[in-house]
Amino acid sequence: VSGALDKLQEETVELKEAAATGETERISEELGDVLFSAVNVSRFFKCSAEEALGMTIRKFIDRFAYVEKSALEAGKRLEDMTLSEMDALWDEAKLK
Repeated sequence: VSGALDKLQEETVELKEAAATGETERISEELGDVLFSAVNVSRFFKCSAEEALGMTIRKFIDRFAYVEKSALEAGKRLEDMTLSEMDALWDEAKLK
């Protein structure tokens, strides 16, 4: 497991370096390497990468819905809120 995690970290560093160049093709390639490495890590933990991603997507949808609903109840539009305001609502959603 530790080797796979090290590889994931290495690929993440390479993605950050690619991002600094702004070269879309290189960024895409490195992002693919990060995703592949993450799937490899999931194998070592005997987890389904697809199921893990599905759980994360569901959490995101639920939390974003909470942020939207809370903003609406406060009479605000997301477009008019600061990142700090949205982050505060996001943190509330995480506690639910």
